[in-house]
Amino acid sequence: MLSILDFGDTWPQYMAVMTALIAMVNAGIHFAWPSPSLPKIMSDEYKFEITSEEASYITIIGPCGDILGSILYPALVDRIGRKKTILLIAVPQIISMGMIYFSFYSKVLLYFARLIGGLAEAGCFTTLPLYIGEVSEPQVRGVLGSLFSLVFIIGVFTVNSIGSYVTIHTAALVFLVLPIIFVLLFSRMPESPYYYIMKSKFDEAEHCLKDLRRKDQVDRELQCLINDVNRQMSEPGRYQDLYQIQSNRIACIVMFGLRIIQQLSGTSAISLYMQIIFNKSTNILSKDLASIFIFGLQLSVNLTAVFIVDKIGRKPLLTISCIGCSLPLFIMAVFFVLQDYSSYDLSDLNYIPLVGIVIFTIAFAIGQGNVVNLMIGEMFSSSIKAKASCLMNILFAIFMILTTKLFQLTSDHVGMYVPFFFFAFCQVGGAAFSYLVVPETKGKSLEEIQQKLKKK
Repeated sequence: MLSILDFGDTWPQYMAVMTALIAMVNAGIHFAWPSPSLPKIMSDEYKFEITSEEASYITIIGPCGDILGSILYPALVDRIGRKKTILLIAVPQIISMGMIYFSFYSKVLLYFARLIGGLAEAGCFTTLPLYIGEVSEPQVRGVLGSLFSLVFIIGVFTVNSIGSYVTIHTAALVFLVLPIIFVLLFSRMPESPYYYIMKSKFDEAEHCLKDLRRKDQVDRELQCLINDVNRQMSEPGRYQDLYQIQSNRIACIVMFGLRIIQQLSGTSAISLYMQIIFNKSTNILSKDLASIFIFGLQLSVNLTAVFIVDKIGRKPLLTISCIGCSLPLFIMAVFFVLQDYSSYDLSDLNYIPLVGIVIFTIAFAIGQGNVVNLMIGEMFSSSIKAKASCLMNILFAIFMILTTKLFQLTSDHVGMYVPFFFFAFCQVGGAAFSYLVVPETKGKSLEEIQQKLKKK
């Protein structure tokens, strides 16, 4: 771990990535905002009456914004550049929190705030993996790519820690500060050398590489990148090429499958309804403390995952993660069956939901919560990367909406055991998919990964 923390000449890469990822902290705040906020807006604390059904739509309208943003941002990333597109993410982030601040005048503002915040979240998921993969050298790309998930969890932890103890009004003011800091810092960072090469701006690409590598001589790497990008850009960049070109087709099967499996773990639904789950099932800790503890644990595990992803590899971590998620989901489903349909006194076992979510959180964080986002920036060629990212984020948003709504409908009208059983069975399938289908990308350059996908 100490060797990883000794940045050496790679510190400009760390600096560029970490300042870009401030936007991802804001995305985590937007994503998890319903967890501490839903109990408040459904209580007397909020000025307007919000029903359970209305609250569910406030929750899932954010992913609708993801779908719109997934179309918008990839259209910009190859036209105006990675850096400028990433900077634009701050605009909807500021507007979203401003609307939440003024939502005491009209509850309709909550819906618009969530929708616009979803635009920014899509911007993070579609552009940041591209930027991270393109500014990073292979030996540090695993660590830097893992920071993507880590800072997202920092945002989730932050909104639960602050949002649980202050009003929605006050929290919105606090969270308005972050996108402003992001713009001030990231505006001083370099553009991706891949983008400059795509635009035949070779002098700018050379200057960019010198800044990122802390070297005066980068001719060899520059020529390699020019050859790689030219080879990748020689392939058509149309949407149909995602299934017509073999390497793209394999990458789509792998990454679309992983993104679906990730959401079918139930992670979004569990995160968004965390405090409501604890409120119904356990009294060991208050719902506020329990959710803060869980997200703090997730933050710690993601930090650990940063240092092991380039040692253990992507494929083993994903397989272990799916198996590790399925077991606690099964156990919690059985607990909720007994709670709803048996006469057993479960008061001595009410720790099971808390322990189950702890184990689920650890298992998810070491693999699916970390590796899937990292591999998005690794698996696709430069010519098609933006379009693939667009479709992947639309898929992410659709399955987030479906799993979150499924959780709310089944838990309200049938029983909380139903979604937990469903998610558990999906994770068993995910383990098989990860073991049999997912390729290993550890330690390979982006071009080496493309050649492997082409079976060369």
